[in-house]
Order: sequence, then structure tokens, then C-alpha cells
Amino acid sequence: MPIAHFNTHIVKFWNLSVSSRKGKNYDRKDLREMLAFAKADKKIKYIIVDEPDRFMRDFRMYYYWQVRFMEEAKAKLVYAKKPHLADEDNMMSLMEEMMDVFRAEASNQERSTKTTSNMQSRVKLGFFPGRTKAGYKRTETPGLCEPNEPNWSMLQNAFLSVLSGGTVKQVVLELGDKGYLTVKGNPIDTFNFKQLMRDPYYAGIIKMSSWEANPNGLHKPMITKEQHEQLTALADGVVYTPRKKFTSEFCLSNLMECTDCLAEEKGEYPRIVGYNHNNGKKGDSRKYYKRYRCRACGSTVLQKRLHETLSDNLLELEISNNRKEEFIGALRAVREKDTSILISRSQALQRRLEGLKLEKSTAVRNALNNRFSEDDVKDVLSQLGSEIKQVEDDIDSVSNIEKDFVEFVDFSIDTVENMRERFWELDAEHLRWCKQLLFPEGFSVSRDEKVYTPIISEFYRLINNQKGPEGPSESNMVGDAGFEPATSSTSTRRSSQMS
Repeated sequence: MPIAHFNTHIVKFWNLSVSSRKGKNYDRKDLREMLAFAKADKKIKYIIVDEPDRFMRDFRMYYYWQVRFMEEAKAKLVYAKKPHLADEDNMMSLMEEMMDVFRAEASNQERSTKTTSNMQSRVKLGFFPGRTKAGYKRTETPGLCEPNEPNWSMLQNAFLSVLSGGTVKQVVLELGDKGYLTVKGNPIDTFNFKQLMRDPYYAGIIKMSSWEANPNGLHKPMITKEQHEQLTALADGVVYTPRKKFTSEFCLSNLMECTDCLAEEKGEYPRIVGYNHNNGKKGDSRKYYKRYRCRACGSTVLQKRLHETLSDNLLELEISNNRKEEFIGALRAVREKDTSILISRSQALQRRLEGLKLEKSTAVRNALNNRFSEDDVKDVLSQLGSEIKQVEDDIDSVSNIEKDFVEFVDFSIDTVENMRERFWELDAEHLRWCKQLLFPEGFSVSRDEKVYTPIISEFYRLINNQKGPEGPSESNMVGDAGFEPATSSTSTRRSSQMS
């Protein structure tokens, strides 16, 4: 095929069917073949590629291969998009080539970032943008697989057989007898079967790399999440012990302690746990009661009564405006120490902004005087515009710091108050947070069914039902006989009797 610009003919084509991304170009098979072909034929003068981005997205490797072609085969590496660069030998043409090669590597970074971001988004939606798992097959929807029968059912039965007490070795032999084969057409072995046992995908969980897992994949799971935990433990050779699940009806389990056992230092774990109790009768006469029991002494209390009493305690709390103002004042004092730093930063940003605007006006004047090419000026103006926008955003950020400060404090306090009001709706983790925020030393229930909250958060006050002319009094602790203001030497405890 004749090429007019180079006054030559193409003697051989290569189809670049391999990846040109960075890190894949040092020992590429197609490039080694091209080099060997050029070395064998001394008439070859050029290695012509379409453009750098399609040929190689790696700055260093581009020039590595360019030197190898020139030194070993006496052939010049050029690209068809800009054939004039093959003839020109000056600083401008060298710069133009370097810019194109640099853009090729920049596109590598852009594609890598975009690909990772897109894949993470797909995982969050429930798709699995990875290799198809054993027992599944692809559908028309990318990232969504469906059962591939009969392999899907054979694997599911194998998992259930292991959970029923069958050994991994015996289950693998049974799979082979049934004709189960891997993707490569081989019988599965115990090592690979254990890998499948550990794979959360079969429980409907999408997990890739170190990204956040999605427990609700869109594909049809083979097993439940609890069964996956058991299979993982069995694959690791560990005796599986099911974890007790958090239940809202006994949400105080392992969260509240026994007051008397704490005082007596009885047992290492005097926490209460919930359970269903019956009266021991048979048939229709049998009745069930929800109770809490101390793990150390065995004393019990009805769940309903304990929840109602603790609810009364929570309702008696309200945010102390005095404490809130003191807290905001303390934070503001710390913040004001950094005011001089903020002012200096603002002034520095203003000076930077003025300098950038001056550079921009200079670039415009140079363009009008034709000192630089139009493309160069466009690149410079685009970069300056981006820098100016960033500096202006930084200035706005510094200016709005007071507004952000107030919003942050209000949000933090409102979050704590919202948890108190929704205490019985919280999950296990947030219940522990709320307990620590409201009652730093915890809470407990005594054998005579009193609820004790020794220390209440500094942010809250107790509402006294007997209001004086100036309104309710404020207190951090309450004694059994009534309300007592807390001082640095006070060590009273607040209790509530269940009725």
C-alpha cells in the first residue's frame, strides 16, 4: 500500500489487539514482533502507528520503544495523525510530539479513574462487574448474572450438604460423580470448592477489591447470609458459633448492668440479657413473659416495666441552654485563636488572585501581538481560568467559615438530641453511642427494680416537676430522695422506681 507523504509502501500490518495502558508495554508481544521484523528487513525506514493514544499510553515506554526501533532496526517511529513530525527536526516539532505523548498518558489516568468510579457505582447498584462466578451465566444486562443450570443447583446442594454435616472431600467427590465441571472443563477439587464456600457472592453479597460491599446484589443467591458465615467458618476449619442477633424487643441486652452486682463486685459480667419466660403450665394455660435477667446473680425484671421506667428517665431530660452556650463559647474561643491565620490566608489568596488576573491579561496581550500560537494561548488561558476559579472558591470558603461553624455546632447537638428522642428505634451500634452521650457512666437496674443513671451528660438537665417562680431547676444528678444539684464533690446517684 503506497504512502504518499513518506514516499514508501507499507509492507506489513499489525493489529494492536493488546492493551496500550500504562504498565503493559515493556514486553508486549506485538512490539517484539515488529522490532524483529524491522531488524530482519534493512529496507524498513518507518514504524507507523495511528496515534500515540492508540499505540501507547505510557510516556517513558513510548520513547523506550522509539529508541529501540532506531538503534536496533534503524527505523523511525512516527504516527499517521501528524506525519509532518517525521521530517521536521526542531524544538517546536519535538515539543509537539512530547505534548501528544503526554496527553496519551494523561488519558490513561483519566480512563483508570473513570473505570474505577463507574465500577464502584455499579457495585452500589447491585451489579457485579467482574468475572462470571461458577454456577452462573451472563444475561443481556451487563454485570447481572442468572443461574446456569444444572451447575447452579448442583453447587447449591453441595453447600447444603456441607452444612448438614457432610465432609468437604465427600461432597467434592459427589459433585464429580454428578458430572460437575469447572469453566475449564475440569472436575472441581477441594481447594477450589473451599474458595467457593468463602465467596460472599453466593449469599447475594457484592464484594470487589477493598470497596464497600453491597449486601443486596441483584442476582439470585444460592444460600443465606447466615449459611455463608457457617460455610466460611467450616472452610477455615473453625467450629461455627452463630452470633446472637440484636432484637429491638430486648434492645437493652448487654447494654444495661445489674446495680447490686456492680456494688458487690459479683462476677465479671453483671449485664442483663433478654429472654422469653413461661409459667411452666401446659396447653392453653401456658403463658409467656418477656423478661431481662442478670447474667451474674440471675435476678429478673419484666421487659415492659424496665422499658417504661427508662423511657420516663429519657423524657425527663432536655438540652441545657446554659451548657449549650458554654460549649459554643469554648469552641469559639479556640477558633478565634486561629483568626489571625485565617486573615493571613485570605490576604494571601487575594494576592494570588490579583497575580493570576495579571498573568491572564498579559497572555491576552501576547495573543493580540501574535507572540504565541492560538492553541498555546488557549491552553494557557484555560489553565489560568481554572486556577482563578479555584482561588475564588477558596476565598469564599474562608469567608463562610463562621456560618459553617454555627451550622456544625447546631447539627452536632441536634444529632445527639434526635438520638435521645428516638432511643427505642435505634440499632445496636447507635444505642451504645446514645448511652455514652447521655449517661457517660452507663445505667443499671437493681434487684428491687430501680433504674440508676449515676451521671448525666453535661449538656442535659433534669426537669423538676415542682417549678418555682423562675421555672424548673437544673441538675446533673438526682438522689433517691429528690433532686440535688451536682457539684464537683457530689457523688449521688439518680434512681427511678418501677411501678
